[in-house]
Amino acid sequence: MTTSDASEKAIQELAARAYERDHTDPDDRASTTDFAFAFVTWLRANGWEHTPPAAPLPHPAPGTGLRGADLVRHVLAQTASKGDQ
Repeated sequence: MTTSDASEKAIQELAARAYERDHTDPDDRASTTDFAFAFVTWLRANGWEHTPPAAPLPHPAPGTGLRGADLVRHVLAQTASKGDQ
């Protein structure tokens, strides 16, 4: 998998933070929520913005059973009739 420089920097930062947290005395260790919050804060401070998931693609139109020239004639007929409206 190839990564961008920004992704590589984030991976390295997270790995360093996880290593540091793993080697901290459990009594002094931040909660997992605090750890995650601090990392997301670091990401945002370094220009990361949440990208929402893409909208699902619409379902394709049902097939007409036509092929080749018959399909072209059908589509042209529909296009022509829509232009008359």
